Amino acid sequence: MLFNDLAFLFLFLPLVLIVVMAICPRQLRPVALIFVSLLFYGFSGGLHVAVLFGGVVWVFLIVDKLFIIKENKPALWLAILGPLSALVYFKYAGFLISDVFFLDNSAGQTFDLFQNMILPAGISFFTFQLIAYAIDRYRGEIAEPAGFTTLLLFVSFFPQLVAGPIVRFHQVAKNVVGLTEFRLTIPIVCEALVFIVLGLAFKVLIADSIFHFVAPLIEAPSTLGLAGLLGVVYSYTFQIYFDFYGYSLCAIGLGRLFGFRLPDNFLRPYSTLNPREFWRCWHVSLSNFIRDYMYIPLGGNNRYVRNIFIVFIAVGLWHGAGYSFIIWGAFHFMLVVGYKLVEPQWNAMPKAMQWFCNFSLVSFGWLFFVYPMSDFLVAIGSLSNFGASTHPGLDLMLVSVVAAFVCFSVRVERMAEMLPQLSGLQSTIAGIGLAFLAIVVLLFIDRSATFIYFRF
Repeated sequence: MLFNDLAFLFLFLPLVLIVVMAICPRQLRPVALIFVSLLFYGFSGGLHVAVLFGGVVWVFLIVDKLFIIKENKPALWLAILGPLSALVYFKYAGFLISDVFFLDNSAGQTFDLFQNMILPAGISFFTFQLIAYAIDRYRGEIAEPAGFTTLLLFVSFFPQLVAGPIVRFHQVAKNVVGLTEFRLTIPIVCEALVFIVLGLAFKVLIADSIFHFVAPLIEAPSTLGLAGLLGVVYSYTFQIYFDFYGYSLCAIGLGRLFGFRLPDNFLRPYSTLNPREFWRCWHVSLSNFIRDYMYIPLGGNNRYVRNIFIVFIAVGLWHGAGYSFIIWGAFHFMLVVGYKLVEPQWNAMPKAMQWFCNFSLVSFGWLFFVYPMSDFLVAIGSLSNFGASTHPGLDLMLVSVVAAFVCFSVRVERMAEMLPQLSGLQSTIAGIGLAFLAIVVLLFIDRSATFIYFRF
């Protein structure tokens, strides 16, 4: 089930709010919310629910029941092994067997165990949350066991289950415990609607519109030429941003309806002036996870180049099992290290030049998400086909201009914060505008595609 499904918006969500927040006794709210979250996830497949539930049980037993986890490294590795093994099997086994070790059917061998695997939606996200919980318990940052119900609710909470943000337990611990006392008020509903409606608008009206117009270009990499390639590069840059940012906004808004304050996942990343700053603002929850649980334990700045290389290869692999994702991670490694080497010269450039260079380099990197390596090379090779260049249509250019304007001028989080401060007339105007936007979204929602980050 998707946030941009009419069944979710007009059936699942209203029923969940009524059952969990109105009908269900307050003390049973956590159990009820777990049930509906697993039901929500169950629409993607029963096996997926089993993988999620099994990972939570594994970590709970090892971390909170069978061992004293604090400073017990063998127990920590054992706790991490369970969910990490599931992630490797479902996400990377096929890539390792076929593309790394070349042991697929064409080599005369069969591995039925690895055939027809369906990747559980959001497995990378909830695996990292389980790993973070185990490590925080090992470090003593979570002093007391969460309890099975609390841990399961923390991991399975449906707004952030499938595509994040990657939440740490300390960020929502008070919200989980306070669920039984939470009261859903009109101001909270209004704030939540700002996030949900604008998130859906970003996804349906901007990201999906770009996808509709850029698809013909993407499907013909050999005929792109310079104009076509630039059209793909810059339009997809806004597509993936509004697709993922839209999901994150919906998740934050839905979390508000149940008393959860999920962390911001985007801090205007396309306004940044250098690659290092970009990674502090893009997919913030993933960047923070990598920093706290990989980069710093590896030694941080003490072995800067080595550690940056490791973490960006890991970031690439986290996004997908394929050489294009590995190369994308290596590409961003080169950007960050390259910036480190020329930092004084880079910072001496006019800020407009810094922004343009950074934005263009980041945008070019998204080509590795658009194409597998074979098609990527074909697309780059099309630059020599001067006579066969494909030009972006006027519709794609117009929607990209609108996307750029919204990207660099609209701050949804600030709008939600200002809502309670509006006067009566201003509040009425804002409400009418939000309602009109919601109607427009619903008119086009039937053509909406799956969120890009669902495959990660």
